[in-house]
Amino acid sequence: MNKLVVQHPELIALYQVWAGQCRNDTLPAAADLTPVSLRRWLDNLVVVDLLPGSGVRYAYYGDNLAAAFGTDMVGRTIDHLPGEQRSLLTAEYEAMRRNRLPTSRRYTADFDGRVQTWERLVLPFFDEQGQVEKVLVAVYRLD
Repeated sequence: MNKLVVQHPELIALYQVWAGQCRNDTLPAAADLTPVSLRRWLDNLVVVDLLPGSGVRYAYYGDNLAAAFGTDMVGRTIDHLPGEQRSLLTAEYEAMRRNRLPTSRRYTADFDGRVQTWERLVLPFFDEQGQVEKVLVAVYRLD
């Protein structure tokens, strides 16, 4: 398992839950993703389905993120995003599909005239064949 560097306590807690599902060489299953098990993080979560080929569709988009970013992406693909953001996320999700390992990153951007720094944790969830089927993304603003 690779080492992640995350700062936000909610991301640390979520990673620990994910890592707890990796015991005895078991991969965290997409079928085990339930709102009850994720209740603590729901408002700051995104769940994406990795479609055959290289498609990515949003299955869930947390309320805090929809409010912060001004849109709810549920049911949409990343093709609806601006070019630079779409390219970055496509590369990130394709790397997740290949490497099958969690990732994290921080980014700073101007959101409606306010510069903000956010931290995101990206966790893979697998199908019965061991392929990444869903990706859980938790995003929190850093103060």
